[in-house]
Amino acid sequence: MAARNIMATIILVLALCSPAISFAADGSTADSASSPANALPKGIGSFASGFKGFGLPGSDGGKLPVLLDADTLTFDEDTGVVMAEGHVVVSLGTRTIHADKIRYDSRTQEAELAGSVRFKSEGDDFAFDRIVINLDTEMGILYNGTIHLETNNYRVSGERIEKTGPRSFFLRKGSLTTCECDPIPDWNIEVKRSRVTMDGYAVGRDVIFRIRDVPVLWLPWGAFPVKMTRQSGFLIPSYIHSRTIGNGISIPWYQVINRWSDATLTLDAMDRRGLKTELEYRFVLNPASEGTVRGAFLHDRESGNDLSRFYGENIYRKGKWNANGRWDIASDSIYYRDFVEPEILRTARHIPSRAFVAESRESSNIALSAVGAKDIQDIPGVDNTVQRIPELTVTVLPERIGGPSVGIDGWGSGAGTWFHNREGVEEGRVHGLAELARTMTLYPSVFLTPFVSVDGLASRRNGAGPGSTDNGGERLLPMAGAQLSATAWRYFATPSGGTLVHSINPSVKYQWVPNVAQNDIPITDQWSRIEGRKQATFSISQGLHRLGSAGTPTELASLDLEWAYDVGSRKTPQTPYVDPLSPFVWTLRDQIDLNAGRSRDTNNASDILARLRINPAARWKATGEALFDPNSRGLTAASIGAEWRVDAENRASFNYRISHQLSEDLQALCGWRIARLIGVSGKLNYSIRNKEVTDGTATVNLYPRSDCWNIGLALHKTTRPSDTSFRLMVALKGIGGVGK
Repeated sequence: MAARNIMATIILVLALCSPAISFAADGSTADSASSPANALPKGIGSFASGFKGFGLPGSDGGKLPVLLDADTLTFDEDTGVVMAEGHVVVSLGTRTIHADKIRYDSRTQEAELAGSVRFKSEGDDFAFDRIVINLDTEMGILYNGTIHLETNNYRVSGERIEKTGPRSFFLRKGSLTTCECDPIPDWNIEVKRSRVTMDGYAVGRDVIFRIRDVPVLWLPWGAFPVKMTRQSGFLIPSYIHSRTIGNGISIPWYQVINRWSDATLTLDAMDRRGLKTELEYRFVLNPASEGTVRGAFLHDRESGNDLSRFYGENIYRKGKWNANGRWDIASDSIYYRDFVEPEILRTARHIPSRAFVAESRESSNIALSAVGAKDIQDIPGVDNTVQRIPELTVTVLPERIGGPSVGIDGWGSGAGTWFHNREGVEEGRVHGLAELARTMTLYPSVFLTPFVSVDGLASRRNGAGPGSTDNGGERLLPMAGAQLSATAWRYFATPSGGTLVHSINPSVKYQWVPNVAQNDIPITDQWSRIEGRKQATFSISQGLHRLGSAGTPTELASLDLEWAYDVGSRKTPQTPYVDPLSPFVWTLRDQIDLNAGRSRDTNNASDILARLRINPAARWKATGEALFDPNSRGLTAASIGAEWRVDAENRASFNYRISHQLSEDLQALCGWRIARLIGVSGKLNYSIRNKEVTDGTATVNLYPRSDCWNIGLALHKTTRPSDTSFRLMVALKGIGGVGK
């Protein structure tokens, strides 16, 4: 492809310039800029007048001139030969060709560029000793030179590159590398002879792979795709080993379907589990719409069962409409446990699938969605899944009511949902929320926002079981409250002449919700029940910033505190469902207490939640978080961490986290590029409570003198399920890798 582009550029430049290349943009000769065109030797003047205004289109709609500059310029009328010699420069827009000599025969249409021929265009350049080309047949030869493509840093060298047909070339004693190392690259691929067909293949003989000019691999024959467009064919295979699958090799086949879609078929041969087939189909409908559909099947040699997984995602946007989807359906939990990254087992007990279509307007949004879930626990006789198919949601964004003088903002939302599960229990539900608020300025930077709202819910249930009275119910909750907030800051001058800014934002919010009977409402999801409350939430945020020379603030430290108090008698939740009106500090405490089986005598006051962030220097960051129980003067949960980061290869972080009677974990991550020769990285999750490594990865990369290529070994250890795997990776810069 590089050779074709360069050859086409040479043809274009010579076609535009020949023999008009003997003249500057104003029609004057290069060696006599004061001579008018009609005073030139016979033949040249008429040719120049015929090419006036010829050039490339410019940004202003005009033509870019073709210019030539040389020390001497001659024309032989008898032979029709134009000769430019000495520091010859041909300019065509942003493209230039340098040569010691250019000879053009107007009768045979043959042109020769000789002596340090150089071409440069948009970062790509080539250099050859000599170029011979026929402008009529567009055939030619490039002698002894190098092509450099800036996009992927390809460097192609050849003793002879010959254009043998409209789309075919012959390469003799050529080489390819992506290394910038001079004079000897870290690696390169040499080929003695190669025939190249554009949008076809480069077939080479006597292929040698060299490292630091030392031959390490020889192939008598090789074929490589040379495509202007996507090309079907085999991709680089990979090898992996783990205790779960044993030894395996993955062989992918890439298939071009049409201009907007393609697919990859992958065969994974595993000595313990058998042959797994996976198909991935990709499509792009427009610049804002794309998707992927995947399906996998395996007859498991170990269990004797057929395992499968169907998953994918899509994004579609056009104007005010958008439709997104993400689905993941497997035959059973064994597939997730053995063939999917183990993180999926830690994040959820169910694997959800979601899809929605929505219309967005300036002040509202309406969406129709569906949510299904796959229970990966597979507990016999137990169905904890809730499928919401379909669900209609309408949201009205905050909008001023009654004009600026009234100053009241209103917003609301509504949803209608149909729930069901595999046991045949079905439930229909309608939920709505509307709120009015008005913000008043009591004092500069002091604001009071009273609000009133109403929350309504109606539910009907079928299939609850014989004799059950849990058939549905309604509720209508009026709510009211107010929020008082303020902002203050102060500037400090530092001894070094800089400026520090300390800001503080205190806030107190009071919310009243009456006690309304909700015993007849089924507990199905987080919107089922809202407890009555007379609750105040206190929060304060502080920040310390440094102002730069341009007035741009840089955060040095921040501290956030949150505490809630209920004047009434608050009940401890008996289910894991979250009250949507509960502040985060209450929700976090309740979830920890519920999972730990802990009850507290005093339940009016929440714990105190504190978050601290410190950035002492550009590469350093420290964080801390604590949930403190003022009654027992102990910690309900806490974490502390620190990070040092230069880039992705040189960094280190540490995090310690503890939750009351639940977990105590240590997380560490590090990466270090050692003297440009070795790169090491590691990740560790250690459960202090269980005294085991839940997840760990160690990787070693070898970089022989530069980044042009590397070899790495990755070890990965997990528990739940317990497994250890490793991968061997080899990569060439700009080319690709094996085992990644």
